[in-house]
Amino acid sequence: MKLVKWLTHCLGMLAISTSPTSLAVNVVTFASGAPLDGYQARVIIPILTEAFAQQNVEFNAVYLPSLRALQISNSGMLDGELHRVAGFHEITQDKYNNLIKIDHKLLSVYLAIFAKENVIVDNWDDLNHYALAYYRGRKNVDSYLSNVGAQYGIYKVNTDKQAFRMLASNKVDIVISESHFGNSLINSSDQLSGIKEIKRLDKTDIYAYIHNKHQHLLPALVRALEQMKAQGRFKQIKAQAQQSQSK
Repeated sequence: MKLVKWLTHCLGMLAISTSPTSLAVNVVTFASGAPLDGYQARVIIPILTEAFAQQNVEFNAVYLPSLRALQISNSGMLDGELHRVAGFHEITQDKYNNLIKIDHKLLSVYLAIFAKENVIVDNWDDLNHYALAYYRGRKNVDSYLSNVGAQYGIYKVNTDKQAFRMLASNKVDIVISESHFGNSLINSSDQLSGIKEIKRLDKTDIYAYIHNKHQHLLPALVRALEQMKAQGRFKQIKAQAQQSQSK
């Protein structure tokens, strides 16, 4: 149903004039390069739903593979990106320059390494002694690993779950994932029970990005987000996301 809704939205968008005077927006759909049941999506979707609702705009999100999500949202067929790192444009060398950062941090996450053994890792360079796996949508990990020549291989996989299953099957030594989401996966599967978080390597601030055709919405959106945070809504939504993920 979500895919049908997204396709209907895209067809509708093609029929709408893209001239600067066509500013009326009733619904927006953002792409997520990670499954919508992950921690980040569980936090950000309710936050943006409330913020857009204050502008009388319905908010939706749809999951697509990370690269395809970027291509489609940058083209304007979708309206933005649900969650990308603060330095997204620097990492991608401005390849997706139709996307504008909604300049209010939505949450911070930690990139962490997970393993079955007590591997010794103090920094990114230490990873070159191990076989690694991580979800291919993590552009910041691509950037961090660009100078790390992992002698036993670097495996980019389609989902975090796939990376953790490779680790459980001893096909790799280390998984790089987001700390909260990685631990929730471990806690949800007996197959992964021998895996543990070894070290947090990096703190990353997460923002949403909107297509420049909607840039007129930005000032009101940022004000709405600032107000929501001041009123404690961010904390409430994060607590609800953590509670639902732990079930």
